[in-house]
Amino acid sequence: MCNQASVLTNEDGRSKGCGIVQYQEPQEAARAIRELQKSILCGRPIFVRGYHNKQGGGGDHGSGRNNGCQLFIRNLSFDTTWRELKDHFQPCGDIGRVEILKAPNGRKKGFGTVCFYRQKDAQNAIHYLNGVELKGRRLEVHVDQKS
Repeated sequence: MCNQASVLTNEDGRSKGCGIVQYQEPQEAARAIRELQKSILCGRPIFVRGYHNKQGGGGDHGSGRNNGCQLFIRNLSFDTTWRELKDHFQPCGDIGRVEILKAPNGRKKGFGTVCFYRQKDAQNAIHYLNGVELKGRRLEVHVDQKS
């Protein structure tokens, strides 16, 4: 069930072309991402991704408690996209957020994070994907100690 939906607007009230939908349960958000990604809305394709406010709210996401659900991924190829990383980890379970970290100049740092909704799925990812190659690089997958 959707808690809230809003369209982001400019100062003049015109749509920025994006919006935010907040769901009660993480599984509902994951389902919306799976089913609505690249669907057509008012004649235009939409792109859906997960987001968690790092300032708090939304259950355990953003509260500073990782519970073993956020993974730190090292040794990424510099041309790996967040979508490729997410697709690589998706078979292990429902993913809330993927981020590839960048330096202030915009250059990718070669590491990122994958946040699963369930600890069991994160543990599966560590077990099955640590040491597995993505784009010619052997990944190092660990629980993110800093989240």
